[in-house]
Amino acid sequence: MEALEREIEERAKKFKDYEIQTIFFGGGTPSLIDPFLIQKIIQKIHQKFRTKKYLEISIECNPESVDAARLKIYKKSGITRFSLGVQSLNPKTLLRVARPHDSKTIFKALEIFKSARIKNFGTDLIMGLPYQTLQSFQQEVEKILSYEPKHLSFYFLSYDTKKIDLFLKECPQEDEQIKMYEWLCDRLKKAGFIHYEVSNWAKPGFECEHNKRYWEQKDYLGLGLGAHSIVDGKMWENQKNFDEYLKNPTKIENEMTIDEELKRMEYIMLKLRTHQGIDLQYYRKQFGNEAALLQNAESYIVSQDLQKTATALKATEKGFLLLDKITKDLL
Repeated sequence: MEALEREIEERAKKFKDYEIQTIFFGGGTPSLIDPFLIQKIIQKIHQKFRTKKYLEISIECNPESVDAARLKIYKKSGITRFSLGVQSLNPKTLLRVARPHDSKTIFKALEIFKSARIKNFGTDLIMGLPYQTLQSFQQEVEKILSYEPKHLSFYFLSYDTKKIDLFLKECPQEDEQIKMYEWLCDRLKKAGFIHYEVSNWAKPGFECEHNKRYWEQKDYLGLGLGAHSIVDGKMWENQKNFDEYLKNPTKIENEMTIDEELKRMEYIMLKLRTHQGIDLQYYRKQFGNEAALLQNAESYIVSQDLQKTATALKATEKGFLLLDKITKDLL
């Protein structure tokens, strides 16, 4: 904490001309530490930086670390958004993927949010987990919707580690996962949610402003061990070694300049993740003629994975399922 406070003080000197518009306490699980420490960090940011009057401040929580006293301190600190890492409501599934909470703890946390009258909260869930079926997934979604969240994140289980082979045979097949996704898109649309990013749905006015900054290639400053930043066309990461961070919390690693080509590639990748898609007028102005981009997109427009309008090129909900491949082909 002392090292983080030192970092905040030093960074504030360097970035004194910037106005802080959003704050996001991301995971790990920031709700595990004493809530007064979270309050202390927010106060320090207000003291040292120039901050917007009405700040969106988000915190990620795990169900086992949610209690009424903690939420009271968070609200008093100015936190306005809460994201609950649910992943699944099935006790057997939670145990299989080594989550530290059970379904009772999840419902208890959701009841605490309800009792504390927290309007702006959302949950994270995963599609494709062990023992999940289309029917069990639908039941879980309906149960979550009954608590009236304003934001929902749904991710497909990532196959990016060899350890996944340990329970892959217990996971639903790809066809069934696609049915989950298609049903979800339809159900959340009927419930009044906007599918504003490939994995995120929100009620109108409750989109995460902080995450939108990433997708819109706006500047952000990362504070803390191993945090990443992009400011003024430069990208860097903080010290990852814990002991070294304590000694020198402002030391940065792997700094690089974002050139025009990288900026163009990131623009395509990030904007395709959103429901607005690629703004063709902006693309032309910023990166030159879009003819090559549209040529690469042609087969996907024909297959209705991409949609081209007079002003934009965007992924359809069907296209969101193939987004990594589409992005690669467009690049």
